[in-house]
Amino acid sequence: MIEFATIFVLAILQSIFGIGILFFGTPTLLLLGFPFSETLSILLPASAAVSLFQVIRGNLPDRRQIGNYIGWCLVPLTAALVGSLSFGWDVELESIVAVTLLLYVVVRLSRRTERALQLSATRLPQAWLTVIGTVHGFSNLGGGLLAIFAASSFRDKKQVRGNIAFCYLCFAVIQLVTLAILKPEFMHLTQFGYAALAIIVFIVIDRRVFGAIATTVFDRILTILIGCYSVLIFLKLFGVFQAPAPT
Repeated sequence: MIEFATIFVLAILQSIFGIGILFFGTPTLLLLGFPFSETLSILLPASAAVSLFQVIRGNLPDRRQIGNYIGWCLVPLTAALVGSLSFGWDVELESIVAVTLLLYVVVRLSRRTERALQLSATRLPQAWLTVIGTVHGFSNLGGGLLAIFAASSFRDKKQVRGNIAFCYLCFAVIQLVTLAILKPEFMHLTQFGYAALAIIVFIVIDRRVFGAIATTVFDRILTILIGCYSVLIFLKLFGVFQAPAPT
């Protein structure tokens, strides 16, 4: 099944970088013709399972950072998600996200501009987190911006992955609860299978791959992934990829 194949491949990325299942899975399933609510029901259990195991491993943000995530990121996310699922709010954010991610890759090529980006994440974390939560609530695409924020705020790969994993776990819990309340028809037992597959992948990859990757290599690969995601969105916007017509 395409759902299990997608989760298997992308769980490998999320096990290493903290992002992947929602980051790439959302545009993948949408391009394949899955509706947004069903896409959430497929990807969220797997993403939450991997993030939970990463948090359990001890990669927790400090208390101040957790407070910022709850107050400035999760509240806007909940409002945007409820508006999207209940009231049909439809905000086209793909082009903005794609441009932002591409600019990030360009910025990382210059140490001067990279330092400016890091400074903005340090001085304006509330603004960053509000935008991340809002974008993720509307489109499930906040992971790219979250990766930029984490990579700009922290230098150690464990801190980067730990902060991303904590946020993604909170995102997934809120989204799953909201989905269960507003769209219960998309909740089913197969979701446990998605989560179990993701956990198995994480256990194998975390032990054998994550610890062996140097921080500098981790940082470079994460930048490349963000760039690839930006290109993917642009190709979709330009009509290179088209979702199948509903049957």
